Amino acid sequence: MTPSTIQMMLHALILSLAAGTPLLMAAICCTPLQKTVARFLPCATIPAFLAALTTPLNVTIDVPWFFMGSHIGLDETGHIFLCLTAFVWFLASFSCHSLLKNDERRVRFLLFFLTAMAGNFGLILARGMLGYYLFFAVMSFAAYGLVVHKETADAAKAGRIYLILVMIGEVALFTALIILAHNTGSLAINDIAGISYHPLTLVLLFIGFGVKIGALPFHSWMMSAYQAAPIPAAAALAGAMVNAGILGWLRFLPLGQISCQQKALFFIVAGGLAAIYGVIIGLHRKQAGAILGCSSVSQMGLITVIFGLGLLSREAGLSATPVLIIYVVHHSLTKSSLFFAYDLAEKQSKTLSHLQMAAILLPALALAGLPFTSGAIAKTAFKELAVGLGEPWYSLSGIFLPLTAMGTTLLMFHFLSILKQTKGTETSDKVASRVIFSISLFSAAIILWLWPMAGNSAIHSLTKTTLLQTLWPVVGGYLLFLVWRRLSSGKKVPSDKQDKQTALDVILPKVTTLLQEKNWQKPQPGKLEPYLHRLVPYLRRSEKIMGRWKVVGLSYLALCLFLLFLLL
Repeated sequence: MTPSTIQMMLHALILSLAAGTPLLMAAICCTPLQKTVARFLPCATIPAFLAALTTPLNVTIDVPWFFMGSHIGLDETGHIFLCLTAFVWFLASFSCHSLLKNDERRVRFLLFFLTAMAGNFGLILARGMLGYYLFFAVMSFAAYGLVVHKETADAAKAGRIYLILVMIGEVALFTALIILAHNTGSLAINDIAGISYHPLTLVLLFIGFGVKIGALPFHSWMMSAYQAAPIPAAAALAGAMVNAGILGWLRFLPLGQISCQQKALFFIVAGGLAAIYGVIIGLHRKQAGAILGCSSVSQMGLITVIFGLGLLSREAGLSATPVLIIYVVHHSLTKSSLFFAYDLAEKQSKTLSHLQMAAILLPALALAGLPFTSGAIAKTAFKELAVGLGEPWYSLSGIFLPLTAMGTTLLMFHFLSILKQTKGTETSDKVASRVIFSISLFSAAIILWLWPMAGNSAIHSLTKTTLLQTLWPVVGGYLLFLVWRRLSSGKKVPSDKQDKQTALDVILPKVTTLLQEKNWQKPQPGKLEPYLHRLVPYLRRSEKIMGRWKVVGLSYLALCLFLLFLLL
């Protein structure tokens, strides 16, 4: 064998071990060596780090032994996602120590945790449609076991919502991939470049990957799942697995190679609504994990907007891709850091100290774009993208970015107020939790400042004008929080009931109160407001009907039949 052949075999082995090692360890969990697997759980991420460090970029390797044959490899985008994903899973694996020591269901948790990890690594490395879909499905369905792990009523409900939406997403994604494979005549992802997209294909891809990122209207699983899952699993969900949807869009809707101006508006509007809606629903949550889930809905909305801007033209796509990746890295590091802060609060019997709260404040406000944080770099990159696109995007960004920054600040201070009240149970690995949070905090604070891709945005974020533009929304958001807390202090609702409220439960009572204050109980000629008041009970009843299993099942079946009809 020639040296080049040996080298390719080594690369194939290392890439295969990245996803194969977690799968192998998951299989060992079913043997008497399960305690050894628990002890060396963080080692499952080492092959992924090794693959990211040693595999040359843009190298694709055939894997004939994989299902129907496939390709694996790393490009520049995959390299970034693999490093980021492996880092989050590495910290999440370390934070599982207490759970694996005290939980009677630890073997089952290990099985699902490692399987989800393998799927997450595998889809990043996959260069074929079948490989991507299979690893994506493995990750998605394994995550269900993490959501329902606690076996509580809330966990079961969260699992049902998650599983229904995942099944809808999988059907939509599989249908889209069939259409793409038919149009390209190939199963290789690289062959997608340059094809024309039917509107149906774009909608299916939006649904298939939108479920994973919590895009409207597929967001409802995110809040309940983040709260129901054990915190290490929730950190992996929020910091690593959620990015599979973004990577899927980048793989199957490659920015810079396609231009869908009308469809871009759909992504922009859907993302903008999610960015605002996530804040609104988060303010009415009283559990830390659920609030972070609402924050992810909002932040993923911002990322969806960036992706939509990249679809406006090929030139816009080339400019939007690095901005999108910067935002993904920023969100993953800060959000996982906040979950590890939540884990720290749960592992000590005392409330968080002022020093700890000050440390948690950094990643929390980084999400809002506080100056000198990774959020300021991401917001600056977003602003520069809008400037390059010209009007009307530049003017709209001048309103949209400060508005979402104020909303995020308001939501994060609400999260901190809930976290401050948290009293957990003293555990022996409290020190380990502090170390994990410190590492995640340091990475969130420093990585973007050292990363060459974010270098220009980091420098531009330090100008006087930019500092003022990123500071005043944070200050304004804090003032809004003080006002909101003052107004809501007299209307406290128990957290267990509050977190089960739906959007109508929050909005409709306020609409009713407004109608009563305006004396609109009796119909007045030429006015529509009284009829809105009469619709309140009907809307509430409709929402309850739509939440029933039979209705959801029939809706899912109708969607499957509709997609099948379109393929015929």
